[in-house]
Amino acid sequence: MRFIEYGTIKKKAFNRFALVYPDVYRAGNSNLGLHYVYNIVNDKEGFSIERFFLDFERSIETQDMLKNFKALLFSLNYEYGVINLLKILKKNNIPLLRENRKEHLVITGGPLNVNPFTLDDVFDIAFIGDAEKSLVEFLDIYSTLDDPKNQIDEFAKIEGLYIPKIHKENKIRRRVEKLDYHPLYEPIQWGDFEESFNKTFLLEVSRGCRNRCSFCLTGNALGPYRERKKEELINIVKEGQKRTKFEKIALIGSDMPSSLNEIIKSLSELGFQISLPSLKLGDINEYTIPLIGQETITLAPESSESLRAQIGKFYKDEEFFEKINLIKKYSKYVKLYFIFGLPGEEQKDLDEIINFIKQSRKIIRTKSSFNPFVPKPHTPFEDYIFDFAELKEKMKYITTNIKDVRIEDLKGAFIQYVISLGGSDVGRFIIDGVENDTNLTYSSFNKAIEKEDIVFPSKEKEWKRIGI
Repeated sequence: MRFIEYGTIKKKAFNRFALVYPDVYRAGNSNLGLHYVYNIVNDKEGFSIERFFLDFERSIETQDMLKNFKALLFSLNYEYGVINLLKILKKNNIPLLRENRKEHLVITGGPLNVNPFTLDDVFDIAFIGDAEKSLVEFLDIYSTLDDPKNQIDEFAKIEGLYIPKIHKENKIRRRVEKLDYHPLYEPIQWGDFEESFNKTFLLEVSRGCRNRCSFCLTGNALGPYRERKKEELINIVKEGQKRTKFEKIALIGSDMPSSLNEIIKSLSELGFQISLPSLKLGDINEYTIPLIGQETITLAPESSESLRAQIGKFYKDEEFFEKINLIKKYSKYVKLYFIFGLPGEEQKDLDEIINFIKQSRKIIRTKSSFNPFVPKPHTPFEDYIFDFAELKEKMKYITTNIKDVRIEDLKGAFIQYVISLGGSDVGRFIIDGVENDTNLTYSSFNKAIEKEDIVFPSKEKEWKRIGI
């Protein structure tokens, strides 16, 4: 299998950092946040950074081992990343607990840091919110220190950093930045090594979301909505062309700008195929769909029409079917995403979802997936209880009444739930499991809760210390 990347940075520097995505390359190299950190650190004189993934145990840039880097930056985007981070440290003979590490700085960032307290005994520093400027400020201070690990209090002045050793009870402010920086060196895969966006430049057109759906972390906890102007996007792409090689551009953003059609047209005129991994119903029109030319268009009805309105998505079923009929003219498939187990969900809601899918299948080839609702911190639904038995019955009902749908593993979703809304006691349970090679399964988490080894959901709600 050929591994061919364009846009890779191989740089010699005195301060060598490791950038670890605790999942496989396919997922990690498709993460734009990873490219941000990769560029920011490499842009800094005297610093370099090299990437590691679960399936790349040595760095991609120099094939060096993780233990040879003094600062280890972990990107946390999903709950299982917490477990994988600990496993990576152990596999590389790096002590898991902060108090036992003499040299290595363990630093975390990413959306999961809206509740960093699960790993409160592990990391030295957590970046909260946007890190474009706080990371530069961190590097500036780091370069002046003889022993950053033992001079960690020097970083306390930086807004957007949580340092457990210093911020014992303090409230931590999330950092929010304007979109005036974008990575230009994006390592893009051109070989046979599969990733989610082969030969594709990831272009962030917006950040945040104008909707505040009750279940969603993005609209409630990851900062206000911001977008880039068309002229800026064109300039980013042209500058990116000088540093890497790509055929396609993926527009990244949970909520697309109102000028989306103009943006697509202008970027297409540069000779690139445009893809939109995330589309809202209002983004789909006679102009957009034929121009992007995607074989599959993804829609997220989420639930029944009535429950959809209760959670903050005010689209009627007939609006969805108007768009599905439009999609049929230009694409082969529609993919539908649903959440089951939302607060207030009744039998009639499941029946309406099932009928929705059946009706869509009469119009176009339809792929459907269901995810059990996992409550997130800082959202209106953070206090909702994940009822495993009830969800299991609902899952059975769905699969009995409609075939060929994908449903996320319920046991895995429960583990996500515990990590998402857990406190430092959950972290200690996971640390102990990794240290002792114990299988961290649904059963083991459930037993720990029953024995009150962990108190869940966290009564203290430690995540409230993060100022959102």
